[in-house]
Amino acid sequence: MSSSNAAPESDAGAAGEALTDDDRQDPPEAVCPFCGSSDSELESTFGSEVSKSQYYCNNCHTVFERIKYDGAMPPTGRDGDGAR
Repeated sequence: MSSSNAAPESDAGAAGEALTDDDRQDPPEAVCPFCGSSDSELESTFGSEVSKSQYYCNNCHTVFERIKYDGAMPPTGRDGDGAR
């Protein structure tokens, strides 16, 4: 392992540009568990737990929570497998 102070490689574009909001993927569609409608919008990025988001259903006017990431690992900008 090197003790270099070089900046870590990123998942950015070929020119080494940082990712912008336009480059990030939209969150997956949230379907209301009460009425089944997909007409929902993100209410809060954090719900009762850090791993949940709150959504508002425009059809039945109910707030519901959804687990973030659905088992897929979010992009971290690292190329490794998590090993140190």
